Amino acid sequence: MPKRTRLVAAALAPLAIALALAVGAFAASAPDVSDEAAGAVGENSATLSASVNPSGQETTYAFEYGTSSYTNQTATQSAGAGTRHVAVTAQVTSLRPGTTYHYRLIATNAAGTSTGADATFKTAGIAPPEVPGAQPTTGAATGVGTESATLNGTIDTAAVPAGETESYYFQIGPSPPYTLQSSPQPIKGASAPVPVKALVSGLASAHVLHYRLVTMTEAGKVTTGADKTFATFPRERLVPALVEMSATPAFQRRMPDRVTVSGRMVPPKGMSNFLACRGYFDITFRVGQVAVQSLRAGIHKDCSYSLPVVFHNRKRLMGGQVTVHVLFAGNRFLHRLEAPIRTIQVG
Repeated sequence: MPKRTRLVAAALAPLAIALALAVGAFAASAPDVSDEAAGAVGENSATLSASVNPSGQETTYAFEYGTSSYTNQTATQSAGAGTRHVAVTAQVTSLRPGTTYHYRLIATNAAGTSTGADATFKTAGIAPPEVPGAQPTTGAATGVGTESATLNGTIDTAAVPAGETESYYFQIGPSPPYTLQSSPQPIKGASAPVPVKALVSGLASAHVLHYRLVTMTEAGKVTTGADKTFATFPRERLVPALVEMSATPAFQRRMPDRVTVSGRMVPPKGMSNFLACRGYFDITFRVGQVAVQSLRAGIHKDCSYSLPVVFHNRKRLMGGQVTVHVLFAGNRFLHRLEAPIRTIQVG
């Protein structure tokens, strides 16, 4: 079993900066990217260039490239925080001779991520025979805490040539392009998929992070698994700003009596719906102190809920004055909170 990998402390600063940018404290424009070009193209290398306008905010960029999809990425760099286009470049190496590559620029600031148009170049020379490599599958993140998590995956090494050792690592960041990666670890061919993992730490709490598993052959061919996400825990649970509730109609005399209870949990300021909108709502109908019906409603991605309710037995309503209680049950990020009680007339 491969050893767990810990991200070096020196590499944490770019992630902290990128996370701060991803939150965004004010409305602004995403970067503008244009003028992709490839120059100094040889058999195994090329220089990619483009133009980036940071739109007045700190902006990072990277080039993505690959033969059929964007399986490779250059190191993330800063484009500054100006309001005019600046020229950016990156050299890509370990390319295959005589091969057509697709590439694009991807730039990120607090307002969002922008990608350039797809462009291509072809390396010089004659293409060698294609060598299959290990196939990575990104797994779920486990052991998620406030500042750390274990990233998991499996690697199918059946196509790895005998005697060859490949390497694997995890890329991670607030969004593609990924700002960090775990230390590369060796892997050899095996008859069954090999489980792999890496412990990453020094992460920001209460943030959404993207990650993927990557394998690389001795010749430099890179294969990537799918992008996945997880969210680190907050250092302490917060209290929702409000739980809204309405029950309609508020008055009726038909049988059966139908009432729709709906509303929304308003997350604390600064917390995204992705983190907050988890859990469920408990809905209880009472006549006096007696609970005549108790139900549970799931929470939608926008933190809303809606549940139709039918009362078939009027005798239990004892006059029809019914109070509606809605409780947001809380989750690992938020405390429980109850909506204001409403009274309706049914029956």
